[in-house]
Amino acid sequence: MNELTKNVISRFRLDSGDRRKNYGYFAGGLSIFSNLIIFGIKFFFGVAVNSIALVADAIHSLSDVATSLILIVGFGMAAKPPDKNHPFGHGRVERIVSIVIACMLIVVGIEFFINGINRLRNPVPVEFRWIIIIMLLLTIIAKAISSIITFDLGKLIDSSALKADAWHHATDAISTILVIIGFILYRFGLYYIDGVIAIIIALFIAYTGIAIIFESGSILVGEAPSPEITERIKELALSCGGVTDVHHIHVHDYGGVTEVTVHIRLRADMHLDAAHAKATEVEQCIKEHIKGVEVTVHAEPAG
Repeated sequence: MNELTKNVISRFRLDSGDRRKNYGYFAGGLSIFSNLIIFGIKFFFGVAVNSIALVADAIHSLSDVATSLILIVGFGMAAKPPDKNHPFGHGRVERIVSIVIACMLIVVGIEFFINGINRLRNPVPVEFRWIIIIMLLLTIIAKAISSIITFDLGKLIDSSALKADAWHHATDAISTILVIIGFILYRFGLYYIDGVIAIIIALFIAYTGIAIIFESGSILVGEAPSPEITERIKELALSCGGVTDVHHIHVHDYGGVTEVTVHIRLRADMHLDAAHAKATEVEQCIKEHIKGVEVTVHAEPAG
């Protein structure tokens, strides 16, 4: 985590109260505020100089506002406490939100692709102005800052929705860089570049959306835990004296709550109360060293 994100967390007291919801609301609010301004700048200059690539890039920025609204609503729903029908809470709503954001990215990508093909077939001269380059550079800086902060917040709470939104910011910055390259090439009469760049932006946006869907969808379906986390759980359980074997490790990510089930083997002649105490010790050891997990330990006789 960089100093910028640390300062943001401290200044806005994001660690006070419901940390997860605070992070989601702040990232969504930051995105809405910055994207409305960036959309206005890009759209105004895109229409002024007749650039389909810049107008497409402006619509991309505006689409971020819609995804940020979904992000805020999603974090509000995910923060709801467990109930009778959802005993592990509503944290997986974040995964659903990330897939919704990804689908919107793909739709935007398809629209840009069609617009790019049309402009490629019918190239139109685009006016070059240095003031536009300067304004676009400022929007890239703003997008880069938003992406860094959102991605850091997403890593701190392991939120796929925030990471997806951070990628949304990043794609906007990258697409704007491509637009600037196009403006420079326009000076040499390469007017068809406007359509080519729009197509490249479209493909990049669609690819990002598909990647997010595969990542979040895999977790919703029931992705196996990483070998690193499995090995870590096994090491912690074996570090408790008297445990001869650890197996049948299951890890279920419910978004904010991770359920871990572990089977351990103990001496066959161990009394029931001692076996229960050892199982409790293993549970506490894993919970102490791996934050955010709930642990259930099943004890079996060795041999």
